[in-house]
Amino acid sequence: MKRITLLAVPAFLALSSAAYAAKPDYNAAFVSNYLFRGLTQTDDGPALQGGADVKEGNAYAGAWFSNVEKPDGAEGLPVEMDVYFGYNNQFDGFNLDMGVITYNYLNDATGDETEFKLGTSPAKGLDINVYRGVKNKTWYPEVTFEKFLPQRLYLDIAVGLWMQDDADDKALTARAELARDFPEFHSIDLFVAADFISDETPFGDDNDKDDSDLNVVIGIRKNF
Repeated sequence: MKRITLLAVPAFLALSSAAYAAKPDYNAAFVSNYLFRGLTQTDDGPALQGGADVKEGNAYAGAWFSNVEKPDGAEGLPVEMDVYFGYNNQFDGFNLDMGVITYNYLNDATGDETEFKLGTSPAKGLDINVYRGVKNKTWYPEVTFEKFLPQRLYLDIAVGLWMQDDADDKALTARAELARDFPEFHSIDLFVAADFISDETPFGDDNDKDDSDLNVVIGIRKNF
């Protein structure tokens, strides 16, 4: 089995250090399809997911797991492990969130990735982030918006754009998720989402076939 991405080590250390100073928050979810920025990671199958987050002042760190599709013939586990850490700088009426995310796959056929994140939150519920993938040389600017509605409903909207340095193609992604929390049932959330991508092969060239895809995802999650 391949080694875990080197940047995951300081991320684990940051997570462990933060855990001493702040109580971790845990989360778990079951989803009908694990879609990452419009691309299925489970061959349109279900996924069991979970993670932990800690925050101390403006610093934060976390780890997250999900099952994923394992390529045929690969050795190891069909598991993705993400580790992240960052610091949300606060200025007078302005913030600048800087972070690092490592995507680690516990099999020998799926390549790991490290992303740097730079973002800001110009208004309540509105986040603007830019992600830079180091190994795959990708860019992913994204705008997300969260709105709380009556009857304990809330709406999450995300729009992003896949880009790669050496690719001719780009892919627009969009996701709209409607969720409701149920405090009377152990504070679980139920949600349904529509997930769209304009090109399922966003890192191709002008000669490949650009097929869009629209998926509907349902899921249940809980924060501890």
